[in-house]
Amino acid sequence: MPDGISIVIPARNEAETVGKVIAAVINQPCVHEVVVVDNASWDDTAKVAAAAGAVVVEEPEPGLGCALKTGFAAAQRNWVMKVDADLAKFDPGLVEGLASAREPNVGMIKGNWQDPNDDLPMTRLLILPAIKLIVPGLTHVRAPNSGIYIFDRDLIDLSQLADNNSADIDVMLRVHQAGREIVEVEIGEIKHDPRNKQHYNAMAENILALFLRHAAEGRDPESP
Repeated sequence: MPDGISIVIPARNEAETVGKVIAAVINQPCVHEVVVVDNASWDDTAKVAAAAGAVVVEEPEPGLGCALKTGFAAAQRNWVMKVDADLAKFDPGLVEGLASAREPNVGMIKGNWQDPNDDLPMTRLLILPAIKLIVPGLTHVRAPNSGIYIFDRDLIDLSQLADNNSADIDVMLRVHQAGREIVEVEIGEIKHDPRNKQHYNAMAENILALFLRHAAEGRDPESP
C-alpha cells in the first residue's frame, strides 16, 4: 500500500464543527497530517483547527475550488483526502476504508454515502444525466458529487481546477482524463448541515457550466 495520506479540509466559518472532524480523523494510522484551509472565515475556524492539531493555511479568496487548490498544494503527501468541515455524523473508519482501496491503476476513490435527510436531487437530475451524455466513461460512478474522496494529486494540474463549488466534480473529471480508474467505497451514513435553495441553485449553475466546458473540449478519453 502507498505511504501515509494528507487530509485536506476546506472550511469557511466552521468553528462549531471543524474541531470535531479533525479529532475524528487525525489519529487514524494512515494519516500523515490534516490540513485545514481557512477560506476567508470571520469566526474562530483557524484557531479551533490549530488547537485540534491541524496545519492551518489561509486562502483569502472565497470559493471551494480556491480553498481546495491551496490545500492540495500545501499537502505533504501526493495522495490527498478531501473531507468536509461540517460533518455532524460519520464513521471515522471511512478514512482507512478509502485509503486502503488504492491500487496501481486507481487514481481516485470516491466515498459513497447516504444521508437520510437528502435524496440527492442534484445528482439524480443533473449530474448523472450529464455524465451519461458527456463523460460516458464515468457512468459506473454512483455518487459523482460526493465531497469525500481521496486522489493522487500528481495526476492533475491543480491550477486548472474550477474556483467554485463544482471543484469536487472537476477533480474527478481530470483524474479520469489522466487515464486512471475512479472507484467507490461504501462509507455509510453521513449527515451534512442543510443548505438553502439559493445555495443549490448556484451550485447547479456552476456544475452545468463545468460539464459544458468539458464537453466543448472533448475530454472523455473513453468516448468513441
